[in-house]
Amino acid sequence: MIIKQLTLENIRSHKSTEIEFVEGKTLIRGDIGSGKSSIMMSIEAALFGKKLKQLIRKGKENGRIELTFEIQDENRNIKKYSVIRKLSTNTQKGGEIIYHNEGNKKGIYSADELSIEITRILGINETAKAQEIFHAFVLARQNELKELVEGSTKKDEDTRTTILMKAFEMEAYKFAIDNAEKLIRKINDVKIRKGGEITGLPEIEKKILEISEGIKKKKNDLEKTIELVKIKKENYDLKKSEYDKVKEERTKITTINTLITSKERELIEKKKEISSNDNKKNVNKTKIEETGKTIEQITKDIENLSTLEELRDNENKITDEITHLKMDSSRKGDETERYEGILEDGKCSTCGREIRDISGYNELISTVNMKKGDIENKINTKNDEKKEIQNTIRETTEMKILEGDLEEIKEIDKKNKILNEKVLGLTNEINAQKIDLKKLPDENELKKSEDKLKTVEEEYDKVKQERTEITTQINGKTNELNENNKSLEKLKQKRIEMENLDDINEWLNKYFMTTVQLIEDHVLDTVNYKFNELFKEWFELLVEDTSKTVRVDEKFNPIIQQNEFEQTFEWLSGGEKAGIALAYRLALNSLMRQQPTGFRPELLMLDEPTDGFSKEQLTKVSNILSDIENKQVIIVSHNQEFVKLDQIISVTKENDISRIDIQSYGD
Repeated sequence: MIIKQLTLENIRSHKSTEIEFVEGKTLIRGDIGSGKSSIMMSIEAALFGKKLKQLIRKGKENGRIELTFEIQDENRNIKKYSVIRKLSTNTQKGGEIIYHNEGNKKGIYSADELSIEITRILGINETAKAQEIFHAFVLARQNELKELVEGSTKKDEDTRTTILMKAFEMEAYKFAIDNAEKLIRKINDVKIRKGGEITGLPEIEKKILEISEGIKKKKNDLEKTIELVKIKKENYDLKKSEYDKVKEERTKITTINTLITSKERELIEKKKEISSNDNKKNVNKTKIEETGKTIEQITKDIENLSTLEELRDNENKITDEITHLKMDSSRKGDETERYEGILEDGKCSTCGREIRDISGYNELISTVNMKKGDIENKINTKNDEKKEIQNTIRETTEMKILEGDLEEIKEIDKKNKILNEKVLGLTNEINAQKIDLKKLPDENELKKSEDKLKTVEEEYDKVKQERTEITTQINGKTNELNENNKSLEKLKQKRIEMENLDDINEWLNKYFMTTVQLIEDHVLDTVNYKFNELFKEWFELLVEDTSKTVRVDEKFNPIIQQNEFEQTFEWLSGGEKAGIALAYRLALNSLMRQQPTGFRPELLMLDEPTDGFSKEQLTKVSNILSDIENKQVIIVSHNQEFVKLDQIISVTKENDISRIDIQSYGD
């Protein structure tokens, strides 16, 4: 079954909504209360016509749901149908089905007739259980995902088994047995009317009686042996448990020794680290002692130090002043050369103009040289100041290094304090584990337990062998009995009608009903086995706890085991419950899709399937659901973790009206 289109009119918060579905993975997302679940409810209501009045939008008297879907029949032909449900708050209305493959033929039906026809189209045998089967294998509504596995009462088990038997068309076996019993009663009525009695050959009958008595005696012996096997098995299980316990205790020795060795190794490493830290500390102390000052003196000097940044700023400032002074001195030298050139040439060196009166230039030269001398004195003074600052920077740098050494000493003291505490803790742990080691059983105790186990195992094997031998003898006698019965039949040349009826009666009682029951049991066992494999496969994908395993019993009750001990469903975490329930539901759907005929749902609908999962589980489960093999998967969720989607339907609500936005992704 593949859903193609859904149209809603006045359905809950959907005033007028039309959705085109694609094959593949569809996510219906939106905030809580936006109208996501109403879409799933409408699909179910369109198919089975349940609780229709409750879906009508408040304040409206009528509503309408139209669902178009495709079915692949037993000949693998695709058939398309549209079912139309007309809803009313006053009267129960019927609906229509459009048969697209039959020239869009339209069928008008009452509400009940419509549900029966839909059930026939889907290939579900019994209309009364159709919705339950649909819930079990296709649709998991919000907060109902765990319902099929949580039931613990006999009524829950019977309901689950009945649904599974109807889904896998196993009711035919019960029908055959019921008809056989009716036929037997009719044969008995004929026997009473005719009043005939069966006669046979006395000799063979006597032999058959002797063989039957022998079989009966052997069966009595078998019952006693089976009881003895049970006792020996219980004794063996007890001794095996005792032996396993001692063996497990012995395995702890290796674990504890490994822990002790590891902690002793860690203890040595911690002590080495302490020693290494002490060596570093001594090196730093030696550096400080070489200064001739105590730690307190150095600490006080460090507190009074100027900052390196301030000293370097002063150095740069003086360097700038020296540079400017040198520039002034250079300019004065240039000025002196210019004046001397005028005295020598009588011309201006700049413009070439002749200068007749040069008497004042000697005085100018003398004045300029005096100023240049003053500048050079200032330069010398500034250079002295710069050297003094550079010496202070060097001393400050050295003190900063000593300050780092002091800080390192303090840090080493802190580390060593922590390491010493760890050394003490490790020492105490090692001593405690050595005490625990002395309490564990020795090799001699394990050997005694093993010898006892071997003794009871031999006894157990012996009675099992006796049981096998008796069973073989019974089978031989039974075969002999069957051969004698065949011989008896061959000796009868002419059977009267009564003898034929007796033969039929015997065949029905001894063979037919037993065989049908065996076939039913075999089919149920096969279904159970296949389901078990699928259930385990999905569980291992969904639940990461490798200590937990699952299976189902003959009633399809889920059995959860952790380290070979059974756990009840209530003891599990929310994420584990959700994982097991989802694994059970996915296994049901996968198994149903493997059926050669009948109801084979390629569609899977999940309403909030990740409810109860942790954040870590959520991403994993979302990926698993995205990779599922169904032709069509529709998931309703407010989570955004899903990937590999073919379609996203976003649902929003404004003024109590739901609206949708569809995004489709091509190949």
